[in-house]
Amino acid sequence: MAGDLVFITGGTGHVGFAVLTDLLKAGYRVRASVRKAEQGDMLKAHAFVQPFAENFEAVVVPDICVEGAFDKVLSGVTYIEHIASPLPNPSEDPENDIVIPAIKGTTSMLDSAVKVPSVRRIVITSSAIAVVPGQAFVTGDEQNTYTPNSRLRPLPTAPWGSTLQAYQASKILALDAAEKFIVEQKPQFTIVNIMPGYVIGPNMLNTHPEQVPRGSNGGAMAPLIGQTENPRPAAISTLKDTARVHVGCLDENKVVGNRSFFVSSPKMANDDVKSIAEKHFPAAVKDGRLPLGGSTPSLTVTLDGSETTEIFGEMGTFEDAVKELIEQYLALKETAG
Repeated sequence: MAGDLVFITGGTGHVGFAVLTDLLKAGYRVRASVRKAEQGDMLKAHAFVQPFAENFEAVVVPDICVEGAFDKVLSGVTYIEHIASPLPNPSEDPENDIVIPAIKGTTSMLDSAVKVPSVRRIVITSSAIAVVPGQAFVTGDEQNTYTPNSRLRPLPTAPWGSTLQAYQASKILALDAAEKFIVEQKPQFTIVNIMPGYVIGPNMLNTHPEQVPRGSNGGAMAPLIGQTENPRPAAISTLKDTARVHVGCLDENKVVGNRSFFVSSPKMANDDVKSIAEKHFPAAVKDGRLPLGGSTPSLTVTLDGSETTEIFGEMGTFEDAVKELIEQYLALKETAG
């Protein structure tokens, strides 16, 4: 409830910062882990955090994967939002750069939290890719409907044929580790896993227009700026919904623990961004700030997010998220001159 202390990892990221600011707006006190002190200073100085400065603190945790990494920073914490996890960036050693840090980051958090009696719930950012076969992200899947209770077995093992395979393995194995922890350790807390698709929405830490198409926003921005991406599932989550579900899952009266939730927006196509731009930003299309001409071909993957909407209401639309994303992009372009 409001006033309780929430510990958050990944607060300097796209999803993490949105969750952090929503927590503060909801009245929680927030303690954020950062790798470097200057990251904490950056968060404290941000315009979205400043109004809640008295309820925010940052602590330095240089490496969240080491044993006992969180032992000294969870005192007084009631809830945890564990969002930090490696992104699918190109790597020559994906096992050590992506897979192992995702697993150890999760188990390190759980091992520390079980030592703190005040911790009652941990919300972990997983992904739809943890429960949807990797091939569906390459060719689509028009036959099956996936639920947050779907699980992929057998568990994947190295070597990894691609960064995408390693990233998927990191999410599958981290999810499995969290669920095994509950069964084997029977901790005083419950866990909720959040499984978004491609998260679309403006990263409010962006300061330059070149940053806007990065990460999961890349597929939405590519058709607008004349670029072409590889086909990807038309399975998106708005940033706003992803953040509000993370925060909402701290309500133990509303959400039963030890379960998972998809965050999935209504059906859309990736290239719908072009008609959205023409509808809401015709001047920017006409003058070339949004040249269009690109494409992100859509694949079919069906996620059943009905359990999420039953508790949290309808999810926002692709149009909602894209409109906000374009607004940020154009504003930053104007500032950049």
